[in-house]
Amino acid sequence: MQRCAFQLISIAGAGALLALGACASETRPTVQRPALALEAGEAPPARMTVSTAPGLELHRWFVPIDPKARRDGLAEAITQGTVELIDSGFGQSGFEIYRAKLADIVTLQELLGGSFQIHSTRLGMLPDWADIENLRVDSGRTVFFNGRPRSLGNSIVRLWLRGWCFPTVDGARARVDVRLTTEDARPERFNLDPSQPRARPRELDGGRAQVELAPDEALVILEKPIVPPEKEGSKSLDVLPPPTVAALMLAERAIEGRATILIVTAGFADILPRAMSEAEP
Repeated sequence: MQRCAFQLISIAGAGALLALGACASETRPTVQRPALALEAGEAPPARMTVSTAPGLELHRWFVPIDPKARRDGLAEAITQGTVELIDSGFGQSGFEIYRAKLADIVTLQELLGGSFQIHSTRLGMLPDWADIENLRVDSGRTVFFNGRPRSLGNSIVRLWLRGWCFPTVDGARARVDVRLTTEDARPERFNLDPSQPRARPRELDGGRAQVELAPDEALVILEKPIVPPEKEGSKSLDVLPPPTVAALMLAERAIEGRATILIVTAGFADILPRAMSEAEP
């Protein structure tokens, strides 16, 4: 299986969706998060460009942080049929996963408030898990995690991705897996003995989703916006719940005043068969 190196592409201008390329192969333990410093309003909204180079590709949008605007935009996208919710246990930690048509990506971006910069990472085939986002939770902090408020201690929470392409009688498809894990953040004692067990990430109950994508589809991962209730009268006291893992991981981490949206697309080789309905008689 041919392997290719990661290539990072920062996209700051408008672009059009391009044809998808062929699946290649590459694995890395961690996908680097972008270091960005632009302020909102410095550039017009960017448009996501899907590379023609082979392989899976991860795109990061940075939309306005206002939770009410994001909630309303997402609700409109669902009403219009722009996105389709994928049922998973990720909602217990504040995430939502959607399927979207590539043709509707621009509409989705506009409904969420636009992104003045898009960061794309070509991944290729990922038979092994790659860490695409992570979060350190300090001891004593309470977060809404796996369905309830919890104090995780000194921990690291990771969002992982893997995926590959395969042929079917209906044409080429991509399998994309996402999982959420936690691990002890305390450094391990240095040990040269390979027979000694090492701490491994613990996958959460319900913290895995598996999605099959067609060539014209994308996977969307975002934080479910939580809008505080409006106060009725000056004597009203609203107690907000602890932040979700998704909020800490995706809200204002890369750019102040912006929430990160993760988009996964996939490319397919010309040698993979077309759908039987499209084949010549």
